[in-house]
Amino acid sequence: MTKYIIYSIAFFFTLFVHAQESNWQKDFEHANNTFDKEHFTDAVKEYQLIADRVDNSPELYFNLANAYFKTRDIVNAIYYYEKALKLDPNNKSIAINLNFAQKDLKDDISIVKEYDKQDIIHQSLKRLTSDGWAKTATGIAFSILGCFIVYFLANNATVKRISFSVMAIGVLLFAGSLYAANFEANYNDRTPPAIIFEPKVNLKEEAKNTSKSLKELHGGTKVYILETKALWIKVRLDNQEEGWIEKNTVKEI
Repeated sequence: MTKYIIYSIAFFFTLFVHAQESNWQKDFEHANNTFDKEHFTDAVKEYQLIADRVDNSPELYFNLANAYFKTRDIVNAIYYYEKALKLDPNNKSIAINLNFAQKDLKDDISIVKEYDKQDIIHQSLKRLTSDGWAKTATGIAFSILGCFIVYFLANNATVKRISFSVMAIGVLLFAGSLYAANFEANYNDRTPPAIIFEPKVNLKEEAKNTSKSLKELHGGTKVYILETKALWIKVRLDNQEEGWIEKNTVKEI
């Protein structure tokens, strides 16, 4: 009896999740229609309501960013383009629109790359997100299981050798995919990016208001969080400059 109750709960939970997904997709389509009618302010409100419930859709963030851009809210547009690109790092449309929006920023900060060992590894693995590598590992695991079943049931020695060889390769690929998923998750958490939302922020030499100001930053500028100290965060800019700004002036991507 208990088994049937558990199955029933699982069944209704699946239906509930499916209904929730269907509901937000319908709302998303409605918001897209609002955008197509060029009611951009209303579209922002509709997309934002969905974004409060759904946090894993690059398409939603991309369309929300486009709507913000149409209302000339460049800071929010950049923030949501960045969130979309984080979920879909190889999407050229997102990257192009983000680059276009950044042309309206007051801060013109050149990108200077300084690579360490982890950066070099990341360059090789960044084609997939940590979730993407995890899904790859799951697919490989099912393939290994399939090969094991073939190996166990087969009577032909050649089939057994082939299935065993494929399993061995699969185990190596599975371990590599797990490593990549874990590495990418830790890499992204190492220096989380954020966007400045205040119109004007002073980059300080130390974590205090009386400290020397190194430069003035403006809304929409991207920073990388290195350290937190009370109400302050130490950040690095794309040109490798570092300094301190108040924590409440940014939103983490």
